[in-house]
Amino acid sequence: MLVFLCRSSWLTIVGVLLTGIISGLCSAALVAVINSTLSNTLDVRLLPWLFVGLSVAVLFSGFLSHYLLNRLSAKIVCDLRIQISRLILAAPYPYLQKLGKSALLTNLTEDITAIANASQLLPIVCINFAVVAGSMAYLSWLSWQLALVLAGVIVFGVLSSSLFREWPKKAVLKAREEYDVLSGDFRALTEGVRELKLHKQRSDAFMAQSLAASAEAYRRYSFRGAVSYLLVNQWAQLLYYLAIGVILYVFPVWQVIDQKVIGGYTLVFLFMMSPLTILTNSLPVFSRANVSLQKVRQLGDQLNSRIVPADTADTSEACAGFSGLSLQGVTHSFHREKENRNFTLGPVDLDFKSGELVFLIGGNGSGKTTLAMLLIGLYMPEQGIIRWNGKIVDNANRDDYLQNFSVIFSDFYLFDELYGVDNGNILVADYLQRLHLHHKVQVENGRFSSVNLSQGQRKRLALLVAYLEDRPFYVFDEWAADQDPEFKHLFYTELLPALKKRGKTVLIISHDDRYFYLADRCIKLEEGRIIAIEKPVAVGN
Repeated sequence: MLVFLCRSSWLTIVGVLLTGIISGLCSAALVAVINSTLSNTLDVRLLPWLFVGLSVAVLFSGFLSHYLLNRLSAKIVCDLRIQISRLILAAPYPYLQKLGKSALLTNLTEDITAIANASQLLPIVCINFAVVAGSMAYLSWLSWQLALVLAGVIVFGVLSSSLFREWPKKAVLKAREEYDVLSGDFRALTEGVRELKLHKQRSDAFMAQSLAASAEAYRRYSFRGAVSYLLVNQWAQLLYYLAIGVILYVFPVWQVIDQKVIGGYTLVFLFMMSPLTILTNSLPVFSRANVSLQKVRQLGDQLNSRIVPADTADTSEACAGFSGLSLQGVTHSFHREKENRNFTLGPVDLDFKSGELVFLIGGNGSGKTTLAMLLIGLYMPEQGIIRWNGKIVDNANRDDYLQNFSVIFSDFYLFDELYGVDNGNILVADYLQRLHLHHKVQVENGRFSSVNLSQGQRKRLALLVAYLEDRPFYVFDEWAADQDPEFKHLFYTELLPALKKRGKTVLIISHDDRYFYLADRCIKLEEGRIIAIEKPVAVGN
């Protein structure tokens, strides 16, 4: 943690350490002044001024140390979250699917929070370490023989505690790994709550076999780690009390020593116990932070290794025009968990031209969504090539290629703000009117007044966003599935032809065969293969 913080801003860390040490030493000196006051060993007129000066120094240096590190900690947490978020946006989509949403979210929240908590604890550690060091220096001045005894006890306590440090560390690491599983179960609970409510046996099995089991495992490992650190701390506390017993009852038997010295030793050592306890109690926090830092760095390295440097060309040129898109011998394979088998799409040979309305049809599991993901560039073909306006799409220009598509996925996400699109009031108001959303939603300063709508209404709002994006190629994955008959008819007979009239190419994944006649052609998939490409006719013709 200290190395990580120094790399972020070594100058700030030096300031934190210095001010923390000054605060701790002044605290130890303050205890020495109090002890001198009680034993009348210094000038009575000087003591009040020393007391006031040291008190001010303790408060000011302590505040400055906390201020500097809190400012650095807030910046580090912010930078880490932005850095990981940018890496997530830059990484290939299939790799993000492999990592899973829960693991990514845990890194952005739990891990970075643990790092922040540990970094904010550093001034306290510095101050208390300096208190211990300053107190030891004062005790050495009182009696170097007793100081040697006390130093031996402290060194023995540190060395013996370090021998047991691996046990709690392993438990903390296990708990962190189990938290990833638990986060996935929480996500399943919140997103699948309707399905769970409708099936009691499924709900009970999910709770018993998954969520409750993960929660219990996380509790077990967390508790094991906490108890392990508690035992280490109690061992240290036992050594402290043994040291006091030796000073009070054993050492005077060996050597005659002034009772004022013993009294001073006891007072200062009792004062030292609190800083020593804080130092030992900070071990679990730094242990968790080190595990979290390792996880964040591991994620960053994994994402970095998958990112291919993109073309530096201006992305605005990507949407400048569209003359043709072709897939030539494209294939893509993946493993279907439910069926425990590999599924291969292709080889696919397709061509799309400007102003074309195409339906992609086929049964469930035929590969329609996979083909669409290949088409828009989120999946990369294992074999074959994709050409946009005659130019081969590769890793160098893939980011630019992605900017040509407006897509509404079947499991789409609707942002509550119009990020990065022109939201002219006249155009937005017209679309809201046509989609019958004007009485539900308004756009104020580029933000929707509400997205708390039915699924059908949310899809219509997503359609509005797609219109405003004004891309040359549109893909709609089962958009009409959640619409009532009125809007389903409006979508197929008015909205889609309007896009086609504007020269847009539109690919619709649909099962609504009564509207297939509107297509310039229908592409039928079965088991990952194109089995038919035809121009359908209207029912009754």
